[in-house]
Amino acid sequence: MMLTGLLVFAIVVLKRFPETAAARWMMRMVGETLTALGRVERKHVIFLALMTLVLVAGTELLALAGPFDIALVLLWDIWAYVDIVLTTMVVATATRGMTGWHALVARIASRRSPRARRQRSARKAAPSANDDERPAAFARAA
Repeated sequence: MMLTGLLVFAIVVLKRFPETAAARWMMRMVGETLTALGRVERKHVIFLALMTLVLVAGTELLALAGPFDIALVLLWDIWAYVDIVLTTMVVATATRGMTGWHALVARIASRRSPRARRQRSARKAAPSANDDERPAAFARAA
């Protein structure tokens, strides 16, 4: 009864006093809730229904298992599944994170000022072939 009265009060505030801060806050919350529910797809609902059945059935199986050894085996099986799910989530997050990291680095790199071009030093003139000098102590192989 209390919840019904509270909901009726909220409806009256929204209908009679829409310009109050409380009414604006309630309308914003309703809008955000509708937006979140609008993103729910059929696959999410199916997953929720199946996981509810799996959890209920798993709980019943654990209660019916009786001996401690069987309960441990069932828990190990459940935790193996949880471990696989967590590993998949970590790999997916790391993959997306690396993509985001590369995008961030590219964005920061594009903001940097370009480096000045390096100046080449002037070419040194090749020595002329002078036969006037003393011969070398050892002849060079050609």
